[in-house]
Amino acid sequence: MAPKISVIIPTYYRNDALPEAIESALSQEYEPVEVIVVDDSGEGSAEPVIEQYDEVRGVIREENGNWKAALTTGIRSSTGEYVQFLDDDDRLLEGKLTKTAAVLRENPEVGVSYCGVLRGDERCYPKPNVSGDFLEEALAFQTFPMWTGSMLIEREVLLDCLPLAGMGEDDDLDIELGDTDLKIELARRTKTEYVDEILAFYRQDTNDRWTGPRRFRKVKQNVEHQRELYDRYPSIRRELLAAWHEKQAVYWLEEKAWSHKPVSHFLRAAYCSEAPADKVKYGAGAAVSLFGRPGWHLAESIRLPFSHDERRHTVS
Repeated sequence: MAPKISVIIPTYYRNDALPEAIESALSQEYEPVEVIVVDDSGEGSAEPVIEQYDEVRGVIREENGNWKAALTTGIRSSTGEYVQFLDDDDRLLEGKLTKTAAVLRENPEVGVSYCGVLRGDERCYPKPNVSGDFLEEALAFQTFPMWTGSMLIEREVLLDCLPLAGMGEDDDLDIELGDTDLKIELARRTKTEYVDEILAFYRQDTNDRWTGPRRFRKVKQNVEHQRELYDRYPSIRRELLAAWHEKQAVYWLEEKAWSHKPVSHFLRAAYCSEAPADKVKYGAGAAVSLFGRPGWHLAESIRLPFSHDERRHTVS
């Protein structure tokens, strides 16, 4: 008999989207599958939707927690050998469970398999270098489209990762740590392999795609939480922070006509970067930023090497 897969759907006041997520899991041809919906509203908001499906098991949390609290509840409630996470507004596409489960069954040393993702209208295929040992890619935030909704994970590996960051009794980390921290923990314990097909749909707001101070805060928190690992890979930490300071500089240039923040972030990017050419580029960016958004737009119009269109780093 094939290993059972537990599909865990955390939900928070999204009854309009939840049925589509549930049905995308129930329509998978793979068997056996259990679908667990974790209602994190603290009020049983999703019960009317859950009650429409005899095949779905609902877990109603008594109080609102957070993303990782809901996932932890789902993991501990699951009985499958493999675990598939699914956000309540995303979907599994045809063949997702069958094909990613085949990878795990055929590769005993692999504890995480993943697939390509349809992100809005963008087709994101797996990166060939994100296979086997993937710790350095996870530390560098360079694993997408490996993401909670595209991964199928051995439950025993997940259990070894608990408690997820922000869930320990003495853990004072902000609860907004993203799934990168989970991927780092997985990379410490196992290997990955991928299916080179688009098998999951990710409904991400394109206006909120890894930009802004809130996202930057998550990056810094991940670096702080995984300090021991980043101390072993100082070049990755420096280049990661350089790339993110650059992103912040561009963000503030687009948000305000003039601010001291772009200058500060470009200078910090220059300090963090180890490559002489990048130090020069970021320094030039700081100089142009002294003239605010008009100066930046002029740099873009004549395509200077430090302008927005020519940024080398892509963090995802």
